[in-house]
Amino acid sequence: MKDLINFISNRVSYHVHELRDPAPNKDQLKHILKAAMSSPDHGNLTPWHFIIIDKEHIPLFIDYLQKAWLSSNQQVDPQRAKRLSTYLMQAPCIILVSCASNEAHSVTTRDQLFSAVAACQNILLASDAAGFGGIWYSTDAVELPNVRHILGLKENHIPVGFLVLGTPINKRPKKRRDPEQFTYDWRGENQLLPWSATEPHK
Repeated sequence: MKDLINFISNRVSYHVHELRDPAPNKDQLKHILKAAMSSPDHGNLTPWHFIIIDKEHIPLFIDYLQKAWLSSNQQVDPQRAKRLSTYLMQAPCIILVSCASNEAHSVTTRDQLFSAVAACQNILLASDAAGFGGIWYSTDAVELPNVRHILGLKENHIPVGFLVLGTPINKRPKKRRDPEQFTYDWRGENQLLPWSATEPHK
């Protein structure tokens, strides 16, 4: 148990410029995505949808992405688009994780979405365990309708993360904050006592 907690506590996000080839191969990705399948899943809906963009196809994806941004009716700063494109071009591998929501089900779309979010974290943990590293980027760029079309996303797909995976150039630690400053004991209606002020739990 202690080893597992230490492993999770020491996980680090590596920005794309801190990653190099190789990225996980297909067999390794299969094991990494298998970990995603163990994410909490209310209703056993498996609301996960993974799109893998490998090194070979990233330039084509970026080309489509730039054209989609610049042809959109929405305001997209050309310099910002260029910077993001240059950034993603360095990625050894990209995984877009979406929630394939079932709106007709009694389990809320929000709960299904949270399940896909948990899958992102499991992918990052499994990637680290396999000797790789990664980072979770925002999906803002996917929200333009023409970008969704490029990625083959359906109306019920809700993107939750662009995960970039590769091999860390240099392993590095990251200092973690003490959880006590974010934790409270509930003592009654609207009564929260900072955890640091309470007696240790037995």
